Amino acid sequence: MTLTIKLPDSLTHQFRERQIPEKEIQSVVLAALEIWLAQEDMTNGGRFAESAVPFMRRLIAQNRTLFETLAQR
Repeated sequence: MTLTIKLPDSLTHQFRERQIPEKEIQSVVLAALEIWLAQEDMTNGGRFAESAVPFMRRLIAQNRTLFETLAQR
């Protein structure tokens, strides 16, 4: 499956400004999707029924090396 995501111009500009390779961006997106799919459905409204904060904390914790590399750019 191929998934095409339209990024907002502000994000595109930041990626280009920081010279972040497309492969690194793809790694972050894939990690986010994998962790999101691994979550159990919440009862009232899906995976983000209340807040995406716990999800993002897990995403960062499970991919700390990748995020540290991105932060150094």
